[in-house]
Amino acid sequence: MPLELLYRYPEKAHSTSEEDKLVDIVAIHDLNGDPVKTWTDDESKVLWLRDLLPELISIGRVLSFRYNAEVSFYGTGSADRIQQQAQTLVADLNADRALEKCSRRPIIFLCHGVGGILAKKALLFSSTQLSQHSSHLYSIYTSTYAILFFGTPHCGAEKTYWPLSNTTERHIFKEPDDNYILSILAKDSEPLQMISEGFAPLFSRFRIFFFWEELATKSKGSKKYVVDEWSAAPMLSNTERSGIHADHFRMVQFANDNSSNYKTIVEALMRYSHDAPAIIKSRWKQTERQLENVRSQEALELTGVPSSPDPDAIPPEYQLEKARSFENKHFQIPQVVSSIFTGREEVASKVEKALFDSVTPKLSNQQRRYVVYGIGGSGKTQFCYATSAETAKESFGRIGKIGGLERTQNAGKHWLSHLEQPWLLIINNADDPNMNLEDLFPEGERGHVLITTRNPDFRIHATAGHIEFKGLERQEAVTLLLRAAELPSPADVPTEEASDKITSTLGYLALALIHAGALIRQKICKITNFLDFYNQNRISKSSVQRGNQYQYTVYSTWELALDSLEKRGTVASRDAIQILSIVAFFHFENIRIDIFTRAIKNRSETADEVSQKSASDRILGAIHSRIKPPAVLPDFLRQSLAGVDPFRIRVALNELRSFSLITYDSTEESFSLHPVIHAWAKDRIAPGTQSVWRFMALNTLVESVSLPPKDLEREDEDYRRDLLSHLDLSLAVSPSPLEIIDYNAYFGGLKFPFAFVLRHTWLFVYREQVLRAAKCGYVYTERGRFNDGALLLSRVKDALLKSRGPGDAATMRAMLALAKTYWGLGRLGEAIALQQEVVEACKKAHGPGDSATLSAMDQLGRSYWLNGQYCEALELQTLVVDRMNSTELKGSSAFLEAMDNLGVTLGSWQRYEESARIHQQVLEARKEKLGSTDLDTLTTMSNLAMALLDIGEKEKAKLLLTTVYTERKAKLGKEHPWTLWALCYLSKAHTELGLLKDAENMLVPGIEAARRSLSDDHLGVLMGCGQLARIYARQQRYEQAEELTQSTIKKLAKSRGPGHPDTVYALYKLAELYQLQDKVESAIETLGIAIERAKIRLTLDHPLAKKIEKRLASYQERLWIAKDG
Repeated sequence: MPLELLYRYPEKAHSTSEEDKLVDIVAIHDLNGDPVKTWTDDESKVLWLRDLLPELISIGRVLSFRYNAEVSFYGTGSADRIQQQAQTLVADLNADRALEKCSRRPIIFLCHGVGGILAKKALLFSSTQLSQHSSHLYSIYTSTYAILFFGTPHCGAEKTYWPLSNTTERHIFKEPDDNYILSILAKDSEPLQMISEGFAPLFSRFRIFFFWEELATKSKGSKKYVVDEWSAAPMLSNTERSGIHADHFRMVQFANDNSSNYKTIVEALMRYSHDAPAIIKSRWKQTERQLENVRSQEALELTGVPSSPDPDAIPPEYQLEKARSFENKHFQIPQVVSSIFTGREEVASKVEKALFDSVTPKLSNQQRRYVVYGIGGSGKTQFCYATSAETAKESFGRIGKIGGLERTQNAGKHWLSHLEQPWLLIINNADDPNMNLEDLFPEGERGHVLITTRNPDFRIHATAGHIEFKGLERQEAVTLLLRAAELPSPADVPTEEASDKITSTLGYLALALIHAGALIRQKICKITNFLDFYNQNRISKSSVQRGNQYQYTVYSTWELALDSLEKRGTVASRDAIQILSIVAFFHFENIRIDIFTRAIKNRSETADEVSQKSASDRILGAIHSRIKPPAVLPDFLRQSLAGVDPFRIRVALNELRSFSLITYDSTEESFSLHPVIHAWAKDRIAPGTQSVWRFMALNTLVESVSLPPKDLEREDEDYRRDLLSHLDLSLAVSPSPLEIIDYNAYFGGLKFPFAFVLRHTWLFVYREQVLRAAKCGYVYTERGRFNDGALLLSRVKDALLKSRGPGDAATMRAMLALAKTYWGLGRLGEAIALQQEVVEACKKAHGPGDSATLSAMDQLGRSYWLNGQYCEALELQTLVVDRMNSTELKGSSAFLEAMDNLGVTLGSWQRYEESARIHQQVLEARKEKLGSTDLDTLTTMSNLAMALLDIGEKEKAKLLLTTVYTERKAKLGKEHPWTLWALCYLSKAHTELGLLKDAENMLVPGIEAARRSLSDDHLGVLMGCGQLARIYARQQRYEQAEELTQSTIKKLAKSRGPGHPDTVYALYKLAELYQLQDKVESAIETLGIAIERAKIRLTLDHPLAKKIEKRLASYQERLWIAKDG
């Protein structure tokens, strides 16, 4: 039996009043554990769950869940195994409690090691079981009151070991690469992170106690911590933490009740068991109402009216409303379905019935998944077209955006798993056998998933059925061929006979038939002589020797189409063939047409800039063009761009489209290739020349990107976002495409332009390498890929320093761009160092009053402020504003930004009146120049609101912050970092107005969203936690406030530094909490620490430091008086 009964409350003692006080304890052991031995002391054989615990707590039963805990059991399908075990736990526990007639009794889980992961997965599964035939499983989620985690690796294991034996004599450890389950348990593993992120919204529902091991576990003569403290006991609000003075295995074994660790555990269980019955009883009332609402909603969706016993009783006036309820709100088709799609009616009917038949009881409590598998070219993509595995992250991001969340994969899956309305997710071309398809399924039982794949092994993921796509039926194949050739149907006898032979020769494959029809439609041949043409021109098998007969058949039809294009010899046909070869190294989906048109435009503008220069510069430019090595670009980018037809690219694409080699997406602003065509387009290129086309693909992408300040429009940002998947793929297949040659080695340390005389050809190569790396680094940084961006921009900075020197404008721009990237990585020290260099270089090159110098100084001042260097920030920003105020820069965008930054710094010095006055001036100017809803305007509005809050104008501050939050949510999404920051500020306004419950209700989900979108130690998350702690303090929830504040201080000290003003302020607030609890000595000690840390950056002249000193003196005096008295 998976559930072993360790203890039952005496039957004879049962009464209604006693039953109402009982709780069930459910224990879950670790990997390689045992449901009894795990909890039994080896020497005394005391099973404390049975022998000690019931003497102190009113326990109904103690159950221990037995599952296959051998590591060897968890192979490459570990994610599936964990899910299966979790579902088994929920089903068995529900059945057991139902038979015992105690389904509503409170549950407390005790989880050791991986057992905690299993419990989280089980509760997450139970929380989604709301449908009619599975709502009984929801009872586990409703009844669970508390969870005690003992050494559970919530964040993975820092060490690359996991115990494979739990005997006390010896512990064996194994490297994680040897087994997939061990890889899942590694630090920062994606499956473990997904479980944690999925469970995060549920944490606040349960009482949680984290325990970590204080002693290392012995293994082969050495000692190792199996799970470190940071992973076993994460710092979360409303949770409890404690170490246990034992190793990983003995931390759940107790011989008697004298251990202080045992007393800590029992005390918590006593509190939980005392509070649980009343809370769980209340939750069951809420659950009953919730389930009634769900049933009513289901009836409404099915009939158009709330539940009616007679289906014929639905009034006619509700029929229209019923139809509207099934309208798709967010149906997105990335590719227009072919107008000649033929056949598959029977298959479509089977799939529809399998996915949407509401009378299939065995599927009522699980997500419905249907797998369509078959050979490439059989028609799966046209049957159901959607996202591929490679673009899953971006596709889920778009779904998250639709749901009003942040544009991330986790946000998209989270929104779907909690969506009440029915939904269909289509995963197309899931062909990679190494893909963990389970990771793409949203959590829970809701929704429908349709999967297309060439991999028949993925049938294992089907819950509603699967079907294999082969060739079309004979008549379907003939019909498709005639439609593709635009010939009448029914056909005459010769045409019908020719069609029969063609379809048979091409294996009834849809893709091959479409391209055969395109050749006939283009008059390349007639339908009656197509096979003669095909047999004379078909490709040799050697070019597809790694493929199979199906691949050979399909490839042959495309080669015929390409031969026809080449024979035309027109500009359009040559462009078409080159574009096909280039996009073979892009991703096959969502290839924007303006990749090519932007590249043409950018190169044309560069040529125009040269033509507008002086005569001597033009002569020099002509010389350069003659000695410059030829660019690795397609003809339409290498030739003279003067007077280029803007429709040249579309004409070429229409050539490809006419042979059905590409299909336009729904907007006709982008196109896609069938994955098999995409593979053929690359395979057809000779191996010796593939590297050239790879490099040409990358260069085309790079040419389409503009660097600041030419890229400031919103459509430019959207373009670069869509470019990312193509850039990643082109870089993945290119050998070291972004390396930059060693300047000193090639040019002997000579600076430009003297190096030009020495090796002019290599100088052109060097320039292109630098520009290529700069553009790619810019795209990565903008999309939040800061590590990738920093690597490339660092190369660019080093290259420009060597070639042009620190005073060159391009060098300074590169250094500032790299500094911004360091901001994103939290490397403020490095950012400040770079900006200081730029400021000094600007002063030498342009003078201290130049606009470039002043802008660089302003950015440096903001970095000082971010880094907590308030003295340096105030001095520098005041100087910048004074100098700008006396030049033509007054009133410019740069001046307004400098003024706004100065206002923020003044607020940090508690000069709130001055801060508010400056922000008010900037706000009025920005409203006039940019509009009231521009993002820069909203930033100033937020800054003004916080200054007003500090001077006591609370209602006005609240109104402004409400506007900021509403507008940012509409523009950026409700989980964007700036939106969450606005929510944190808005909750602060509510707190100051005494609206504490409102403040808490908006802040708690905001922090959860920030953790999901950002990270646990991101500044926005920490500021939110600090504000939540202050709310708790005002609600007199001092213990929670103290614990959350302590956790926040540790993370602030680690991420921002121990001397950062944010850390100092948090210490000051912690001391106030101690004072409120009459812990005066702790308050004095904390203020002493705060004073010492204030000296690091703030200095003792800062108002906060003076306030701390004054408070410290007050507490010390109070303590002396108390002692004297």
